[in-house]
Amino acid sequence: MIDYPLSPFQKVGDLVFVSGQIAMKDGELVVGGIREQTAQTIHNIKAVLAQNGLSLKDIVDVAVFLVEQADYNDFNDEYAKFFQEPYPARTTVTVKSLPREAKVEIKVIVKSHETR
Repeated sequence: MIDYPLSPFQKVGDLVFVSGQIAMKDGELVVGGIREQTAQTIHNIKAVLAQNGLSLKDIVDVAVFLVEQADYNDFNDEYAKFFQEPYPARTTVTVKSLPREAKVEIKVIVKSHETR
């Protein structure tokens, strides 16, 4: 595993900023299309949140980076399986490429239940 100069998350007051996640599992990128990669990416986010006593329901803002605009509908269908109203705010952009040839990267901002 490559040691990048970043933290998986940072707490600032009652906000938790989670670094961008891709569909890594057991040190490898998940094999499959956008749906499989989206699901694994969100599971990775859930794991980071759980370390902080938080869940997907605590997310207030999501930034999504897709390599292929054509994947948007399939991404959105998979994403919708994990979130319920009221949905977090979300921005989705298309990018030229992502690390490890991932199809999607997601970063989130979360409202914590306690302040530091």
